[in-house]
Amino acid sequence: MENEVLCAICIKAKVFAKCLGCSVSLCEKCACFELIGSGCGCVWPAYYCFACAHDPLINPNAAFREPDR
Repeated sequence: MENEVLCAICIKAKVFAKCLGCSVSLCEKCACFELIGSGCGCVWPAYYCFACAHDPLINPNAAFREPDR
């Protein structure tokens, strides 16, 4: 268990992904899931921390998110 990296937000759970905006390590509970699309019709998953998920300069879908968790 000493080799497991813990979530930077809750410091409890094992890391699931890194924030696409600030690269902080996140567990499944703390990661905010987004689908990011492009003009060609491609869609890919992205994970953000809470702050980056709500920042329109980082997350193109921020305008569609609720202001509070």
